[in-house]
Amino acid sequence: MAFLRQFALTLLGLLLVFNFVQGDPDLTTVNKICNGNVYGSSDPYANSVSYVLEDMATVTANHPGYDYYTRSPYAEATAYGHAVCNTALSFTDCATCVSYAKGYIVSACGMSMGVQLQLQDCRMRYENYQFSD
Repeated sequence: MAFLRQFALTLLGLLLVFNFVQGDPDLTTVNKICNGNVYGSSDPYANSVSYVLEDMATVTANHPGYDYYTRSPYAEATAYGHAVCNTALSFTDCATCVSYAKGYIVSACGMSMGVQLQLQDCRMRYENYQFSD
């Protein structure tokens, strides 16, 4: 009986340790810049921004080094984007972080021509011009 109790306590302790070690991404906002210039919902740039945000949210965690540059395929109003995660994150945590960043950008910056958002464990940016971070 003592063995069973000791085994159960050991197993519980290990589960607690692994739960703390795995953790979650830190989604604390470090910096946010929303460009004061805005576009309209019928502006072709709206489709470009939507494309770039979705592309960054779905591809960054699959990209080597969690460092991903992209651009929209629409020539009439191209948007450029960059997303990066802390390389210490797991695939799942990086995906969670960039997905959260996308939602945060949409809700906090609306239809800004450009946005830079830095969270503790990831960052995301889009602009209407090429850039490198």
